[in-house]
Amino acid sequence: DRSLLVSRAGYTGEDGFEIIGPASALPALWEELVAAGAVPAGLGARDTLRTEMGYSLYGHELSEKITPLEAGLEWMLALDKTSDFPGKAALRTQRERGVERRVAGLILEERGVPRPDAEVYQQDRKVGFVTSGTYSPVLQKGIALVLVDTTVHEPDTALQIWVRQRPLSARVHRLPFVESRVKSRPRRDRPRPRKH
Repeated sequence: DRSLLVSRAGYTGEDGFEIIGPASALPALWEELVAAGAVPAGLGARDTLRTEMGYSLYGHELSEKITPLEAGLEWMLALDKTSDFPGKAALRTQRERGVERRVAGLILEERGVPRPDAEVYQQDRKVGFVTSGTYSPVLQKGIALVLVDTTVHEPDTALQIWVRQRPLSARVHRLPFVESRVKSRPRRDRPRPRKH
């Protein structure tokens, strides 16, 4: 059975596809794709690309301890619609009270690679921690997604990330770190341009 589901999720910020199918069919498909010129890349590459895009990953920027509001994903929630879902009341309460911490992007200003759980400081005050960190081949710098106090999440705020028992200078950076190359299609609810 070679029936496959091809999805254009663009999770890495690249103009790519995801292929889902039966395990028995995928090794042969993999070989065909490589023979046709596809270049293999592992999960490390996927993780670097999604971090450059500022995309959340469950267990890192989202978890049972980090809400979608703290992750900056309120735009994905139907908090004001009549539909219900688990956690909606708690999220509405959090929105009304205001979030005290948010996911932000940091770029290191010196050599180093931030890693998850590294502590983030503003001078002597701990203000958060790294949720995802890597070296960006595009920027040629260490980058991190961090969960920090809302008092320090504005772009260009100077912070420090502790890497290997020493503080490294960093600055808050607006996400994404790197511009997306995913090609968007016109939405179906928008009128399509007429050809003359």
